[in-house]
Amino acid sequence: MKQIFNFILGIITGIIILGGFYFFKFKNELVTKSDLDNLSKMLYEQKSQDLIIKSNENSITNSVAKVSPCVVGINVVKLKNQTVRERIDNPFDFFALPPLYQYKNTIKRVKSIGSGFIFSSDGHIITNEHVIHNAEEIIVTTTEGKQYIAEIIGADEISDIAVLKIDVFNHNYIKFGNSDELLTGEWVIALGNPYGLFEYNNKPLITLGVVSGKSINFGRSSGNNHFYGEMIQTDASINPGNSGGPLVNLNGEVIGLNTMIYSENGRGSVGIGFVTPINKVKEITDILQTNGYVNRAINYGFLVVDLTKEFADKLGIDKDSGVVILDILNGSSAYDSGLLKGDLIVGIEGYEVKSIYDIETVKKSTKDFKVGDQIKLVVYRNGQYLNFDMKLKSY
Repeated sequence: MKQIFNFILGIITGIIILGGFYFFKFKNELVTKSDLDNLSKMLYEQKSQDLIIKSNENSITNSVAKVSPCVVGINVVKLKNQTVRERIDNPFDFFALPPLYQYKNTIKRVKSIGSGFIFSSDGHIITNEHVIHNAEEIIVTTTEGKQYIAEIIGADEISDIAVLKIDVFNHNYIKFGNSDELLTGEWVIALGNPYGLFEYNNKPLITLGVVSGKSINFGRSSGNNHFYGEMIQTDASINPGNSGGPLVNLNGEVIGLNTMIYSENGRGSVGIGFVTPINKVKEITDILQTNGYVNRAINYGFLVVDLTKEFADKLGIDKDSGVVILDILNGSSAYDSGLLKGDLIVGIEGYEVKSIYDIETVKKSTKDFKVGDQIKLVVYRNGQYLNFDMKLKSY
């Protein structure tokens, strides 16, 4: 009986030990599988992140490799008007009188720097007009380390765009993008010659950032004759010397012309730069290559006065504001567009017109109008509102 009991006890003990062994083995396998799943997930996420980073790195470096050979450094000798104060010899100095001075206007030769980019295989270059304004000599340095005296093909102070030409053949040239397709937050790269550093290794310096804003309109500058409209804002660092260089996307396409920065007390970039959209640059560039200048001598061709109550009653117009067309010149922009005497202009380019002042404000401050552009007008005629697209003609 005792032997049977011991036998049964041994079997039970064996079952318990074996069960415990398989229980702990199964539990460990579950833990290991869970850990492996987590580890696999972590590795997958890390790999995906690495691929994204690697992809961006490749896009940036590939874009820089494409564009860099097309970027040039520009060194300019300018003629600058300067007023100097000179002391006048006074024969009565022994009386200890205050010194006398006279002011003279002189012309001084000063040096400045900028950037540019080649956009044709035969050496046509785009830059800012302010880079070469009043230039006596323009020296362009390419990434091959060669220097060329540049010829000015055309320069437009108002749009701040200029076209130069150097004597090269079959050179690398930049590819244009489409600035209308640019997205806020898109990665962009600025290339150029900040502080003249290009000349030390014949390579453009690059900064990386994003498109911070679009369609920013500054209108006509109070300090000069430039008109900056529809500008692109970027936080890619733009410094003195970067003016005229390209802003490019990750495909290596130029989407803007680096033009100006916001700076506190002239201390360089604070991460707010402004860029002329490349579509505007291409438009002006084509005109400069064809004509050498941009024609803004526009023959609008209408004589207008502000609408008054007395005038409204006389003309039978049930409006209390607007601008009445008194006369239209034959062959003018207004004549060709179909406008008539007695029409009441109540809108221009989406702005309400209450007086002649409103028309002048739109013409001077909202858009850089030139010959060949169209201007949108809303006219009140015989109780109806009519829309006109007036193509601007020259005199």
